Amino acid sequence: MRLYRPLVLVLVFVSCAFLFSGCATSHKTREVVRAISLETPTDYRMAAYLGFLKPRKSFLLTEIKTDILIANVFQSRCPHCQGLTRSLNKIYNLVEKEGLSQKVKFIGLGYGDDFLEVKAFKKNYGIRYPLFADPLAEKVKVKHIPATFILKMTPAGAKVLYEYYGVLPNPEDLIFTLRSELGPES
Repeated sequence: MRLYRPLVLVLVFVSCAFLFSGCATSHKTREVVRAISLETPTDYRMAAYLGFLKPRKSFLLTEIKTDILIANVFQSRCPHCQGLTRSLNKIYNLVEKEGLSQKVKFIGLGYGDDFLEVKAFKKNYGIRYPLFADPLAEKVKVKHIPATFILKMTPAGAKVLYEYYGVLPNPEDLIFTLRSELGPES
């Protein structure tokens, strides 16, 4: 009986650790993303990265000039989101190194974060792609934070190919997946 109680406590602790560890889930889907409006970045380089060369106040997510969009939904105070920046930065660098930067773009959305929190997050974690504030957490509906969506941009709109909650796959594996989604010419 004396061993039973500590064993139960250990099992409860381990179960809770797994529950709150931000484990990844992924599944292939084909749902079309609803039209999400974002403010055009004031930094010309970030606007040009998204394909917007002329000044404009806002844009729809589906107007981003790319074949695949990797969209990360984060909260600046979330430790899992902070940790995920290393993987996203590695993937971003691999996309550039592999010559896929015209076909694969990245954005981040600060879920519940204001402009200053997003700006500090970008600077603190060396993020080189555009981040957007969503202070009212109303732009997207997510099950958990962090959430990363891989979207295929088509004339009919953006379709969700993969959803990841928590950690992402190995960067090299994800690049392989992106190449397969882009087709043989990439």
